[in-house]
Amino acid sequence: MSSTGIGNLQTLIKRLEAATSRLEDIAMSSDQQATRSAPSMSTESTEPSMQQNEGSASGSEHQQATTTKAKEPALDAWDTSIVPAVKKFMQLSESIGPLTAQQAAMVDDAFQHTRKVIETAANCTKPAQGAADPGFVLLVAPIQTEVQHVLAVREQNRAEKQLFDHLSMVSEGIPAVGWIVVEKTPVSYINDTKDGAQFYANRVLKQHKDGNQTHLEWVRAFLSLLTTLAAYVKSYHPTGLAWNSKGVSLQEYANQQSSAQNAQAKGAMSSSAPPPAPPAPPVDVSAPAAPPAPPAPAAPPSGTLPSSAPIGGMDAVFGQINQGENITQTLRHVDKSQPLSKSADPKKQVPSQTVVPSSESTKLSKKAPIKTLDGNKWTIEKFVQETIVVEPTEINHTINIFACDNCVIEIKGKVNAVSLVSCKKTSILIESVVSSLEITRCQSFTAQITGFTPTILVDNTDGGQVYLSEDSIKTQLTASKSSALNVSVPVLGVPGEYEELALPEQLMHTFGRRENSATCATKVVQHFG
Repeated sequence: MSSTGIGNLQTLIKRLEAATSRLEDIAMSSDQQATRSAPSMSTESTEPSMQQNEGSASGSEHQQATTTKAKEPALDAWDTSIVPAVKKFMQLSESIGPLTAQQAAMVDDAFQHTRKVIETAANCTKPAQGAADPGFVLLVAPIQTEVQHVLAVREQNRAEKQLFDHLSMVSEGIPAVGWIVVEKTPVSYINDTKDGAQFYANRVLKQHKDGNQTHLEWVRAFLSLLTTLAAYVKSYHPTGLAWNSKGVSLQEYANQQSSAQNAQAKGAMSSSAPPPAPPAPPVDVSAPAAPPAPPAPAAPPSGTLPSSAPIGGMDAVFGQINQGENITQTLRHVDKSQPLSKSADPKKQVPSQTVVPSSESTKLSKKAPIKTLDGNKWTIEKFVQETIVVEPTEINHTINIFACDNCVIEIKGKVNAVSLVSCKKTSILIESVVSSLEITRCQSFTAQITGFTPTILVDNTDGGQVYLSEDSIKTQLTASKSSALNVSVPVLGVPGEYEELALPEQLMHTFGRRENSATCATKVVQHFG
C-alpha cells in the first residue's frame, strides 16, 4: 500500500474518532439536562393535576350535597301520609268500575300537581302579588284543569243513576286541593269542601249499607283522604302555602328547572344518538332545478285571533271575551250566491207537523224557575233537576224553597231560618241556622246540617232523611202527620260513619178516668224481634 493511501486511512480514522467523541459529548449533555429538568417538570405537571382533582372533588361534593340534600319535611310528610291515602282510594275506585277509576285517576293527577307546587314553594320566595302573581297562576293552572276534569265526569254521566252520587261526592270534595291559593284559613276551606262531599257520601252509605261493602270502604277512603289533607295542611301550611324566605324567585327557579331538563334531555340524546348519516351523493349539475317552494301562508290581519288557545293565561281569555263586536272579525265571509252543497231542495222538504205540548210541559214552561233575594228573604222556586248554591248569605236572611223537584240546594253560611215547602226528592245542605228548619208537605227529602240548628219542624211529609253533625246532636225535632222519617247521627271515632235512628210512627193510646175526668195516656209502640 502506498504512503498516500495509508495517510488517507489514518486521516479518516481520526475524523471518525472525533465525530464519535462529539456524539458522546452531545449525548451526555442531553442526559444531564433531562435529569435537571425532570423534578421541575414533575412538579409543574403535578400541581395542575392536583388542582384539577381538587376542583373535581369540590364539584362532586357540591353535586352530592345537591342530590343528597335532605328532603323538605313538608314533602316528606306528603309522601308518607297523602300519597298512600290517594293510592288506597284509587285501588278501591278501580274495584267499583271504570267511571270511578277514571275520576280517581284525575284526582291523583290533581294531588301530584299540588305536590309540585309545594316543592316549588319550598325553593322560592313568596311572590309580591301572592296568588295573583302571573307566575303563580301559571304554576297552579294544572290543578285547576284537573279539578275541571273531575267535575266534567259527573256532568257527562248524569244518566248513571247507580254511580251519580259516587261521582258527585268526589266532585264536591276535589276542590279541597284549592287550599293551595287560600291564605290564613286553608284548613277551614278543606273542611268546608269535605262537608259538601259528606252530603253525597251519606247517600252512598245509605244506598249500600246492606250491600257491597266495597262502596262503604270507598266512601271512607275518600273522606279519610280529605281528613288527612286537612291534618297535613294544619301541620305544615296552617296560614297558607309555606314559602322559602331565602329561596329564589319563581322565574329564576323555572329557568333553573328548564336548564336542568334541557341538559338531561341532551345527555339522553347523546347517549342514544344514531350513527351519522352517510354523505350526500354528488349533485348532478345537468339535472333540472327543483321547483320553488310554495309561499308561506300569509299572517292573519291585525285584530284577528288565531284559532288555537291564546297564550297569556286568564288575562288573554278575558281579553277575547271583552272584544265585543270586534269578535266577528275572526269569522270567514261566506258569499250568499254560492249554493250549499248539502242543502236540501226546498220543494222536496216535507212540512213539519206542529207538536202539541202536553199539559205538564205547558205548565212547566209557563212557570220559570225563580231565585231572588228581596231584602233579607231568599226565594227559590220551581227548579227541576238542578244544583243550586245560595250565597252570599247573612245571619238575618230567611231561605224559602218552594216546589222544587229532584234538586240539590246548598246554603252557605249561617242564616236565620230555612223553609222547604212542597218539594219532591229535594236535598238541602245547611251550615247553621239561628231559629229553625221547617219542612212542610214534602216527599222524599234529605237534609244535612254541618253546623248547629236548634229546631227542626216536619209537618205532613212522607219520607225523609236528616243527617246531624256532632255540634247539632242536641237538636229538637218535632214531627206531625209524617211518616218514614229517619235521623242519622255520627258514630264517635269513625269518620263518615253514621248511626241511623228511625222515628216512631205508631202510637198507642189508653183511656181511663181520674176521679170525674176522662184521661188519655199515649206511648210509642215498639216492635222487638
